[in-house]
Amino acid sequence: MIDLAEREHLPDVKIGYLWARLASDYAAQADFGRAEDAYFRSLRLLRNAPEAQKNYATLLDNLGVLYLAYNRRAEAEQYLTRGFAARRKQDDIAALGVSQLHLAELALDGRKFKRAENIAAEAQANLTAAGDSGRVGLIGTLVTLAYARCEQHKCAEGLRDAEHAMDLARLVYPADSLPAGKVLMAIGYARWKTGDSEEAERMMLQGVHIITTQNAPGAPHSRDALLEYRDFLKAMHRSLDVKRIDDQLAQATPQPCANCTVSANSLSNALR
Repeated sequence: MIDLAEREHLPDVKIGYLWARLASDYAAQADFGRAEDAYFRSLRLLRNAPEAQKNYATLLDNLGVLYLAYNRRAEAEQYLTRGFAARRKQDDIAALGVSQLHLAELALDGRKFKRAENIAAEAQANLTAAGDSGRVGLIGTLVTLAYARCEQHKCAEGLRDAEHAMDLARLVYPADSLPAGKVLMAIGYARWKTGDSEEAERMMLQGVHIITTQNAPGAPHSRDALLEYRDFLKAMHRSLDVKRIDDQLAQATPQPCANCTVSANSLSNALR
């Protein structure tokens, strides 16, 4: 479609939109290099188009999320901050709330838990005010709040956030969808930290199964889910099960970018 659009000399905005679609597809296939390249091409085409500024802000956000998933935090902060700045100039509280969600995820990944909670609370207010158009972003925001609050010894509150996220997810997504799997991981984490290890493991196993099934092999979110479950098993002193997860991780397809590491807190990154 891009080749055809270029041969027919369609407007840059239309070609840029096609590159953005392709970037999203590459990201879903865990093809970091091609996704990054496609995002850059799209950004160049849309940057100066007045009618494409909302899409341009979304692209900045999505590229930041891609970098965050692959633990390239400096680039993630750069593009997420630019996306937020662009959205502040636009009259769309749902989109603004999504940008705030991603900044909260960045803070969570950097272990700045209070900052993550504060930004996510601002996102929650905007996404709630947006009504139906903010529902998808609100699910991710509640997941981020659950982790941020649990890390500050407020896990009873965090568990309520995660369960609220599941209530919303049931209205929006199929039970075996990737967002539902990530919510299950958040509930499992909160259950673990509140002392309910049996229910925690049940939720985590469901979440791991969904996430590893729905993601491309070697995708960061699959590895994150396995690593979070591994942390649980290690805390339960189940060394044989930890070894099994280590073997599974070792056999996974390597991540397709140089010097990448994985952060368990990036489980909510695709919820947007």
